Amino acid sequence: MLEMIMLGSGSGGNACLVRNEDTLLLIDAGFSGAEIRRRMELVGYHPDDLEACLITHEHGDHIKGASILSKRHKVHLLMHPATKRAGHRKLSGSERIRHFEMNEVMQLGSLQVTSVPTLHDSASSTGFLVESDGVCFGYLTDLGAVTEDNFLKMRNADFMVMEANHDRDMLWNGHYPPHLKARVDSRVGHLSNDDSAEFIAMLSELGHLKGVMLAHLSEKNNKPEIALETVRKRVDGPIDIYIAQQGQSAEPITVEKK
Repeated sequence: MLEMIMLGSGSGGNACLVRNEDTLLLIDAGFSGAEIRRRMELVGYHPDDLEACLITHEHGDHIKGASILSKRHKVHLLMHPATKRAGHRKLSGSERIRHFEMNEVMQLGSLQVTSVPTLHDSASSTGFLVESDGVCFGYLTDLGAVTEDNFLKMRNADFMVMEANHDRDMLWNGHYPPHLKARVDSRVGHLSNDDSAEFIAMLSELGHLKGVMLAHLSEKNNKPEIALETVRKRVDGPIDIYIAQQGQSAEPITVEKK
């Protein structure tokens, strides 16, 4: 059994809890330390309960509260060495930091975690595959394109958090300056609804995927109903589709063996 609780996702901050019966992990700490604690307490947990916090990359909406979590609650931060170097201004140097390499398999409590390299304009952007007793949870946000390695790592996922950042028409017809539109829609930017739907459809055809949460939706270049409709049109089969919200935590989602 794995349980996932999305504490919030978007350009204003990202944080997600993943747990089994005895190990609790946080993926990203993109809100303030106080806000992460508040959101955790609202769903029945506390930062002191964390085995570790996994950091995907050094951008502020993913690492903002990491330093205070580590120092105040003695949480180990796991990140790639390049992420630490690039994010040094957001860290004091006194945090409890452990490094991982790309494609490394880590044992964190009773959870097995694999780091998955992703394409994004950061020093070393990372997704994660979390496994417990045959149940697999995938986490891929902040990527501009999906690679073959991403597919191979996630092909056995039972549930995924998957970026669906923007609708291309809204992006290119919107008010962003041209260079920012190009950056968002590049291979190292953010994934569109269409590309996210295509990847989810590929995984669903393998028969393992039971559900997906669409995450990191742009407030200016996307709408939840558009993202949902795009994925539903492309995906065949009985897959539950959820939308991550920025302003509040989602209800817990439990994934079990078939």
